[in-house]
Amino acid sequence: MITATVTLIVLVFVALGLFTSLAGLVIAGMIAIVVGTGAGDLVEPGRLGRHAAAVAGYVAILLLAYLLLGPMVARNAAPGAHGAPGVMPPR
Repeated sequence: MITATVTLIVLVFVALGLFTSLAGLVIAGMIAIVVGTGAGDLVEPGRLGRHAAAVAGYVAILLLAYLLLGPMVARNAAPGAHGAPGVMPPR
């Protein structure tokens, strides 16, 4: 699971565009699942199904948390402001 997490972190720096759409999130998740499952199979051969299920569940939880908590972390404009989120309203 650590390998899957590191893979997602590396993908943020290499291809930030993957994290801007749902299809990109699915692609990043699939890459993390493949890399994490492969690392698990190298450590403990013969339990590929178990590793794949554990890593897929872990990546699904990470992506769900990203989708659910992302909008809550982003700041919205203050009531009555005439700017967009992240843009200071005029004084």
